[in-house]
Amino acid sequence: MSKKEKNNKCRLLIIGDSKVGKTSFSSMYSKGTFNINYLSTIGVELFSKDDIIDNETIHVELWDTAGSEKFNSLTAGFFGKAEGIMVMFDVTCQASFDNIRNWTESIKTHLSGDLNKNIVIIIGNKIDCVEREIKTNEAKNYCNELGFEYFETSAKTGQNVNSTIKYLVKQVIKNKNINSYNNNKIPFKQRKNEGCCCIVF
Repeated sequence: MSKKEKNNKCRLLIIGDSKVGKTSFSSMYSKGTFNINYLSTIGVELFSKDDIIDNETIHVELWDTAGSEKFNSLTAGFFGKAEGIMVMFDVTCQASFDNIRNWTESIKTHLSGDLNKNIVIIIGNKIDCVEREIKTNEAKNYCNELGFEYFETSAKTGQNVNSTIKYLVKQVIKNKNINSYNNNKIPFKQRKNEGCCCIVF
C-alpha cells in the first residue's frame, strides 16, 4: 500500500456507555439517517463513508462498540487498530459523563500510556434534548483537565456530527504524516533491529 493510500484511509473507534448514541451518531455520519428504534450494538459494528476532506477523498471507517463491554474488556489490540478514538457521553446522563475518566484511563492502559499514534477526543451527544444535565462549560473544563478536546453533537438532528468527524480525520492524517516523518529519520540499521508488531483489519 502506498503512502497516499494509507493517508486516504482513516480508522476511527467510538466508545462510551450504552445508550449514549454511538450507533445513531455513526449512522447519521455515514448514511445521513436517524432511527429512534436502534437496538443496542452487540460486539462491534462497522460504518464507512468516502468523505471529501481538504479536497481529498478519504475512506473513513467508524467502528461502533457496544457500551456494555465496559472499560477493560476491549483488548489492547482493538484499541491499537484505531487511528482516532472518540469517547462519547450523553449530556442528559450524569453517570455517562462520570465514566469519561474510566474510558480514557482504559485507553491509556491498553496503549501503555502512549497516545502519540492515536488522536482522542471527547463528545457530548444529545444536545438537542432540553433535559440536559451536563452544561457545556462544565464538560469543556473537565475535558481540558483530562487533556482532551471537547465537542458537542446531536445524532438526531445531525448538528456538528460531520464537522466533528472531519476535524478528527484531519488530525489523524496530520499525526500519521508526523509519525511517518519521524520514523524515516531513524537510521535503517537501527530500525531493522527493532521489534515490530502490526495489527491490521
